[in-house]
Amino acid sequence: VAGKNIKLSLNIELQQYAESLMMNKKGAVVAIEPSTGEILCLVSAPSYDPSLLVGRERGGNYNKMMADPDKPLFNRAIQATYPPGSTFKPTQGLILLEEGIITTGTMFPCAHGFISGGLRVGCHGHGSPLPLKPALQTSCNAYFCWGFKAMIDKRGKYGSSANAFDIWKKHMVSMGYGYKLGVDLPGEYRGFIPNVDFYNKWYGAGHWSANTIISVSIGQGEILATPLQIANLCATIANRGHYITPHVVKEIQDTVVPAEYLEKHVPTIASHWYNDIAEGMRMAVTGGTCRLANLTDIEVCGKTGTAQNPHGRDHSAFMGFAPYHDPKIAIAVYVENAGFGATFGVPIGSLVMERYLRGYIPPERKYLEERMLQSNTIQFAGTKKH
Repeated sequence: VAGKNIKLSLNIELQQYAESLMMNKKGAVVAIEPSTGEILCLVSAPSYDPSLLVGRERGGNYNKMMADPDKPLFNRAIQATYPPGSTFKPTQGLILLEEGIITTGTMFPCAHGFISGGLRVGCHGHGSPLPLKPALQTSCNAYFCWGFKAMIDKRGKYGSSANAFDIWKKHMVSMGYGYKLGVDLPGEYRGFIPNVDFYNKWYGAGHWSANTIISVSIGQGEILATPLQIANLCATIANRGHYITPHVVKEIQDTVVPAEYLEKHVPTIASHWYNDIAEGMRMAVTGGTCRLANLTDIEVCGKTGTAQNPHGRDHSAFMGFAPYHDPKIAIAVYVENAGFGATFGVPIGSLVMERYLRGYIPPERKYLEERMLQSNTIQFAGTKKH
């Protein structure tokens, strides 16, 4: 029986462009239209030629691809679970504001990192102490470690670290982490946000505190997310406090799109806090870690991520949206083993946004486009799946 014709939300030119930028790289690009949840491009790299799976040779070709250590059949956009790194920091800011642990003026010190007892989490040089928005701008690790510690160890408010962490986790889940988002494609993975039982099993009930699990505050440790989840968070910030389940089916002939792809999901965070996070992300582009995303006459907001990787070189990540006040596109870029977020994540993300909003890349940014088209990071990639 013939199925009904469907129309996809994918922008074919943007899809091709993003794929070209991800040539010779491992990772993913996911772009979403924030107002509708429609996926504009969904790139998994390395990819494969679909014609190899048609005709007499398809069985042999399929077996070859299954055996390929670079896993071309593995859809990294919705199946790869990565440490989100610093792209996770906006969620921390939102939770700390919502819980009244900080205000936008609360300052924490950074002595080239977070130092508490014998524990140290490193950070790069910048002003100290600093409040929330400059902490997002400079991607300060110490700020979010101190904020997380202030919440998880606040026994006067929560009774125990376990109770505080339980509330933290509920906020995270409401923002689309830890469970499948429900994209209309098969094989989506859920990522991982640990719960109290997980830590009780590892350390024993009552034997862990913020310092024990401090790395989760900066998107490391046990935290895992898919590029789709990171893009969805960015769309939520772009919308100032809601998201629509990401989907690729735009229209179905003679019928309506299922209701779950039209309804708004509102996290447990008051919408006004999102304005402060968006402003911090704007500052990251105008004078922080995302300067390469600063476009003339398009106001971009962004957040870099450099995710530590136990199997080799760090991963380069970026999430961003534009324009600042009337967002048309939210994007997540994740390039495996490519180093700092600013090295590959930011250029690729900003080029895809610019191409979508402008329709072309202006002459003064052609050098960046050329560098991304020609660079090869797959040579540094391990083949171990996260």
